[in-house]
Amino acid sequence: MSLKEQFPFFQHNPSTVYLDSAATTQKPKSVIDAIDRFYQADNVNVHRGSYRAAKQATNDYEQSRIDVAKHINAYTPSDIVWTKGTTDSINTVAMSWAQHQLNTGDRIVLLASEHHANFVPWQQLALNKGLEIDFIELTEDGVIDLAQYAEVMKQQPKFVAMQHVSNALGNIHPIEQMTKMAKAVGATVLIDGAQAIAHIEVDVQALNCDFYAFSGHKMFGPTGIGVLYIAPFIKSQIRPVQLGGEMIRRVSRQETTFRPLPALLETGTPNIAGVIALKAAINFIESEKYHAQHERIQSLYHGLVAQLEIIDGIKIYGDPINNVGVVSFTYADESVSDLGALLDQQGIAVRVGHHCAMPLMDALGINGTVRVSLAAYNDQEDVDRFISALNHSIEILDI
Repeated sequence: MSLKEQFPFFQHNPSTVYLDSAATTQKPKSVIDAIDRFYQADNVNVHRGSYRAAKQATNDYEQSRIDVAKHINAYTPSDIVWTKGTTDSINTVAMSWAQHQLNTGDRIVLLASEHHANFVPWQQLALNKGLEIDFIELTEDGVIDLAQYAEVMKQQPKFVAMQHVSNALGNIHPIEQMTKMAKAVGATVLIDGAQAIAHIEVDVQALNCDFYAFSGHKMFGPTGIGVLYIAPFIKSQIRPVQLGGEMIRRVSRQETTFRPLPALLETGTPNIAGVIALKAAINFIESEKYHAQHERIQSLYHGLVAQLEIIDGIKIYGDPINNVGVVSFTYADESVSDLGALLDQQGIAVRVGHHCAMPLMDALGINGTVRVSLAAYNDQEDVDRFISALNHSIEILDI
């Protein structure tokens, strides 16, 4: 069985060229089976019952935490907190840590290319608490301006939030270097790993970041499950966000005491099926068959860029070298929505628009782009069909 054949989506949609994996990845059958198996055979709650099925479900649930911790080289499984996704993870940091750790006049740093999920929470917190925000711009080549970043670090910011990979452009930011510079001046660092987790081996210990956030659905897992890594050295600063069952140590009429992390931030009945299916997604990513695709996908990506560069009127944005396999482009002055609609008529699924990165589009002086994002299940036929459909669409637009 080829890797693509492991994804039922393509059996049900054989004429579709799916090039929107930066929005969400398709799910291998092993992940779908894990969800199906849980609800058909293992559907009980976790961390509650003392009967055999409940103990087994709890063991499976916590094994997923162990596997995620190993996958990103966390210090211990207790560093892993389950959330609904990257957006939820980032907002959890804002409410459980930043709300009471950052004070009026403190400086925070964001990249100009951030997804709204790693932009708006900090913008609103800054407005509410009187924080100062420094935005790190992109150079003309579409990469982070490290010289500006170095200058901003001299002002000793208290907090830095940054993407590992740009969702709109696919750029791989030099976060190892940037985190080291931030930690050298005492800043707390959060990394949005949503677009990195399926493409890059993440080592949170080597990064030395305080928080790392990502979603299951961007790494071949289900929607509705996310991860927030919290480093051991910052756990004492975390406060509960939601109050209820399972995060309680003791309740009396007079007071309540809480359990430590991760339970402190995991109130109520969790997304058990999502957690267990995430384990299946990690098993898929760690398989030899998946790892063998990396060089092939990079070859597809560079071939795609080369073909786009020879089309008159195409302008590509971002770093074409340090990239996970995302091409973001415009054609002449034509509407990207019109181009996307024409591609859709030919069975090509891409995303068009601002990609939840309006400040980035403002900085680039455009309203949006066409974004093509590759994943392990894509092949040369997909790229060839896309280029053919794009050329046909351009012919129609030029009439």
